[in-house]
Amino acid sequence: MSLLQQLVEIESPSSDHAACRAVQDVLGELLSASGGRIERSVGSDGTPVMVARFGAQRSPVLLLGHVDTVWPCGTLEERPYAVSDGVATGPGVYDMKAGLVQIVSALSSSDSPDVTVLLNADEELGSPGSQDLITAEAARSRCAFVLEPCGPGGALKTRRKGIGMYTLEVTGRAAHPGLDFAGGVNAVVELAHQVTALGRLTSGETTVNVGRVDGGTGRNVVPARASALFESRFWTAEEGARVDSAVHGLLPVDPRASVRVTGGVHKAPMERTPAVEALVELAASCADWELTEMAVGGVSDGNVTAAAGVPTIDGLGADGGGAHAVDEHVVLADIPRRAAWLAEMLHRLERTSELPSAATSARP
Repeated sequence: MSLLQQLVEIESPSSDHAACRAVQDVLGELLSASGGRIERSVGSDGTPVMVARFGAQRSPVLLLGHVDTVWPCGTLEERPYAVSDGVATGPGVYDMKAGLVQIVSALSSSDSPDVTVLLNADEELGSPGSQDLITAEAARSRCAFVLEPCGPGGALKTRRKGIGMYTLEVTGRAAHPGLDFAGGVNAVVELAHQVTALGRLTSGETTVNVGRVDGGTGRNVVPARASALFESRFWTAEEGARVDSAVHGLLPVDPRASVRVTGGVHKAPMERTPAVEALVELAASCADWELTEMAVGGVSDGNVTAAAGVPTIDGLGADGGGAHAVDEHVVLADIPRRAAWLAEMLHRLERTSELPSAATSARP
């Protein structure tokens, strides 16, 4: 557990590449000592990425983890790492430095199986710089395990919603509301019409959320510009495409205004395929507890590997709670238990060829 404390006490917000590399350095040294061949690279925006390769690399299992957290440097002064009644607290302890400890522990034996470990540093931002590198590793992998925190009670995450991210910009015409109101085109009013239209796209479990609106300069000006940031979340690729088509087809209610939508589907959904079901069965057979599974609305790098056609299970990290919150915590006893569970799954996969490889499970 000293490793967990060491990692938490290296504050590593996504924006601090040097701090994230420091976490990767600690993990790289330990993985190298276990036989891993360490490779360093940077994503498209300069974010650091570390890969450790074990075994023959003929059909490796891809283990995904991220070293970045949502917490800015200085948070540790307010909420230092602490342990009480078997529970550890501190910024990033649950999401997901406990999962990093599990990876190192699972691969600590001398007979490490055919595995690739990829640790990125921009997952909390949506992996904009490392996504292509993850996709490339997924393409040569048999399946993917994501060490994000588990669900309540230790549940695996076998489905994740996809996400679309958009910006809506409305252009009108500025005017004096007292002297030339009719000559103006109110961009804020037009935006209100568009926001209402976006709300109607929510259907069943597919949601469209307008998270921010901006517009206008003051009460005495007919506003010429307004904008909104919004997102969609969906369980199937078809629903994501439906919403995407609709938002890019928005037309102004006032023909004198113009409407422009940018953005698109950012991450495809992680769907529960027959190959995923086979991984769940393997995971359950290796657990010394009754393993459950769940679907969640949040996204992770598991969405990236799933979109590449690679069977993916997520939420292999230790039990706890408070991700992205001040009460973030992890149950210490669950870390070695789930590390041993991960190690057993990797060795079982080494001995069987029953589960499909990425090549046989990829979508056309």
